[in-house]
Amino acid sequence: MRIKNLLAALALMAFVSAPVQAQDDDEIRHEIAISYGVEPNTFWIDMFTDVIKAEFGEKLDGEKYVGPIGLEYYYHTSPLVGVGAVAVLATNHQNGFMKDVQSSHTTRTYFTVMPSVKLNWLRKHNWGLYSKLAAGGTYIRFSQDDYDDNGKKTGEKRTVNDLMFNFQASLIGIEAGGDHVRGFIELGVGEQGVALAGVRCRF
Repeated sequence: MRIKNLLAALALMAFVSAPVQAQDDDEIRHEIAISYGVEPNTFWIDMFTDVIKAEFGEKLDGEKYVGPIGLEYYYHTSPLVGVGAVAVLATNHQNGFMKDVQSSHTTRTYFTVMPSVKLNWLRKHNWGLYSKLAAGGTYIRFSQDDYDDNGKKTGEKRTVNDLMFNFQASLIGIEAGGDHVRGFIELGVGEQGVALAGVRCRF
């Protein structure tokens, strides 16, 4: 689904669900959240890169993907709409081997910042349902240590910096807890992952 079609669908859902919004916690305007997800966009980019490397005879081992770790802030202009931003950090470490001899150690770091909109379909004292859409950019830092034919580090290091467009579309989010501290889970697609969970503070 294209982004403009998704926005249209979210707007329609907001219009239909607006009459059932809870009005009893209007004084709560701010949200700060931290989350951890699985299989973000950059995970799939890494998978594609690994396939290309394998085609050139490089065997990869010891891969360690950390993240995505997300940090969010929203200001609620109404019980329905929250506007803010999302920051996401993810890293990937792996070793490359040519003919069973280590040839490289690679580190990829992804730091993403995205303006975001959160739409609260239901906003109760102890639970809520919402959707979220964010879009922005990712700073990519690629760093590789090279090894000689005997598997010893040469001391040479290659570094490449780049930028790419990125997004997060969480189609359904469920939060539960008290008025001010809640746990949550989301399902969707994007740099925060196809699934993520975390804790949210509302004040």
